[in-house]
Amino acid sequence: MKAKTLTAVGLALALTACGASPDGKESGGIVALRAVLAFKACTGKLEDKFGLKKVSGVSSNDMEPVPTGKPGEWDVKFTADVTEKVSGRVTRYKGVCSVRRDRPTTLQATFVKEIKPAAREAGVVRRVAP
Repeated sequence: MKAKTLTAVGLALALTACGASPDGKESGGIVALRAVLAFKACTGKLEDKFGLKKVSGVSSNDMEPVPTGKPGEWDVKFTADVTEKVSGRVTRYKGVCSVRRDRPTTLQATFVKEIKPAAREAGVVRRVAP
């Protein structure tokens, strides 16, 4: 019970630290959190666009959130390494994820390169359209 209470208090303090500053601008913490949430919303779209099987992990050390005007609307420029669960293949994609309040989330991305090939059977080749 104590661990749950401490976790809740820690989460509340962390969210408080992410609030807007007195001048009305969002703090760096909330901007980073919004960028991560926006990119997570686009992960499914990345799977659909490039025909990826089950994804076990997505990592990105290069995300640049750009607010587009209204609060909560973002264009997140990213470079992401996607790991497929079954094959173990790791591929890199680059693009922009656009999150809007009044429209569906959109994704504009391109395949950059294959970082780690899949464990494949002999003679099986997978092609990715550029």
